[in-house]
Amino acid sequence: MTDSSPNKELEPDVTFNAASGLLKLEGRSLMRDVQDFYQPIIDQLDKTTVPTYIIDIKLEHFNTGTARCLYQIFQILNGKKQMGATVLIRWFSDEGDEDHKELGEDLESKAGIPFQYVKNK
Repeated sequence: MTDSSPNKELEPDVTFNAASGLLKLEGRSLMRDVQDFYQPIIDQLDKTTVPTYIIDIKLEHFNTGTARCLYQIFQILNGKKQMGATVLIRWFSDEGDEDHKELGEDLESKAGIPFQYVKNK
């Protein structure tokens, strides 16, 4: 079945495996109802307790609402890190896209968790 939702190209692909602590966000995040989209992810992440969390951020473009939701995710992860969990946040960007990397660095400074910067292949 194909999703013909007009917002589909504005919403990221999300994969979250609560058992392994792996969360992947990929694509574009430009929808208007950002909080409605991310709240179930935020709630599930908050309820999840695993020794290691790996977060892959592969967002090509995102809006300020998405940045606020990412910050909420990072706050939860910071709390889990303070409780002893290992947290790895990987920020993916195209080689030479310094603006996108700087967005990651800005979020990293607010998150209180070091990011690993990865160049897309």
